[in-house]
Amino acid sequence: MKVELRKKLLAKREIYPNWQEDSNKIVNNFLQNSDFLNFKTFMLYYPHRKEVDSVPLIRKLLQEKKTVVLPKVSGQDIKPIIIKDLDNLIVGYAGIKEPVGIQIDTQDIDIIVVPAVAYDKEGYRIGYGKGYYDRFLPKLRKDTVKVGFCYDFQLLEKLPHDLHDIQVDLIITPTQILKTKKEEVK
Repeated sequence: MKVELRKKLLAKREIYPNWQEDSNKIVNNFLQNSDFLNFKTFMLYYPHRKEVDSVPLIRKLLQEKKTVVLPKVSGQDIKPIIIKDLDNLIVGYAGIKEPVGIQIDTQDIDIIVVPAVAYDKEGYRIGYGKGYYDRFLPKLRKDTVKVGFCYDFQLLEKLPHDLHDIQVDLIITPTQILKTKKEEVK
């Protein structure tokens, strides 16, 4: 089910005409939450193939003198690498721009924007199928804020998930900011 859903949503995203306009709305919705700017270290992603464009947010955070981190694929894992600007990125895994630089300890990350193909209203996600973030998210502090950016059509009522899946705390679309109904760990 996940494979078919992923394929369908990626195809829809590829032809989505309002991706840039909606990306700007999502970034603005993120920045409207003044609490976020109290954080010091932000991990984002570099957008690929009409993902929500995080570049304006990266630039804004760098301008605000925040520590900005991007992922670099290394084997089966991602490493969080500090960036100072967007000029020194290289084409890496799957043609995605990646940072070159100093790796940061995962425990230093205060907030992470997690890429996905889709989210549900409980904060579960369908990623791209390689499990990079499934392996990375458990390494973060329990209080690291996990945020999902998605277009409205990528926010679904309910997604299949496994026991090990980690939910995001907040989902931001062009039209809403949704605090998820995280399940309590027993």
